Amino acid sequence: MAQTRGTFSQLSDNTDRVIYVMLANQLKEMKTKWREVFNVDTSKRQTEISLGVTGFTDIPEKPEGAPYATQILRPGHEKTISHTEFGAAFDVTQTALEDDLYKQLNKHAMWFMFAARYVQETRAANVWLNNAFTTERSADGVSAFNTAHVLAGGGTAQNQPTTDVALSWNALRDLIILLSTQTKHDSGQLAMAMEDMILFVPPQLEMLADRIINSTGLPGSADNDRNAIKSRRNISLVVNPLFTSTTAWGLIAKNKSLHGLKAYERLPITIEETRIDPNTGNRRTPVRFRYSWFWETWQHAVATDGV
Repeated sequence: MAQTRGTFSQLSDNTDRVIYVMLANQLKEMKTKWREVFNVDTSKRQTEISLGVTGFTDIPEKPEGAPYATQILRPGHEKTISHTEFGAAFDVTQTALEDDLYKQLNKHAMWFMFAARYVQETRAANVWLNNAFTTERSADGVSAFNTAHVLAGGGTAQNQPTTDVALSWNALRDLIILLSTQTKHDSGQLAMAMEDMILFVPPQLEMLADRIINSTGLPGSADNDRNAIKSRRNISLVVNPLFTSTTAWGLIAKNKSLHGLKAYERLPITIEETRIDPNTGNRRTPVRFRYSWFWETWQHAVATDGV
């Protein structure tokens, strides 16, 4: 639908009024959250395919004079990623542009960029946590947070507690332990426990999370014990208002190269040149971008749906 004088008549009806835009003034755009955590790469293909390698199992004992047991490298889990295309256009008539007394119709680029970045944040939040217990799957074929991830070499591991728990000091301690004891290679061996991590929560848990990770003493206790989580781990807090659950929370490696929460930029947000309809003279300005957000692997991340 084209923007005409009738669709926003107040811009051209010759009545004096104050026209205000709250975007970038009273209402600031939300800070980017997903790029703090996602490992973002560029893509030059229609689809991307990632394939893990399953390494050797434990080296067995070898009696003197006995033949060597042989080991082979095997393919691990494979994941195919297809990019999603987004696009819209702003159509405006010549007459509406000419009669726009407040020059608001020329600000379409600002509104395009705001709307596009908000879509990126929402899609990323859905992959990151909102759908990560259900439809968002890692390369092993189960949900990104699961109690039974399939190891390509055999066996299972988990990055979700068997019983979901509300955020507390004890619950955070237990998830740190889960990371240390269940983050495994596809060949079954434990990976090195990480010390630098991000605690991600919805706004409803922000203040509680801050008390748990930043208090010098044990939170909520009259004892003089030090806060071992603060002293033994380096945890940063990320609060995402686009998380739909008020109780879900989790941990992920601060080093992006360690975890499998990723995104591909196939085409950045691009506002194309304005085109003129030869029949009507209407101006059309399109915006396009192509991205994908996904869990490649599940290791070095853990979360609970809360209670």
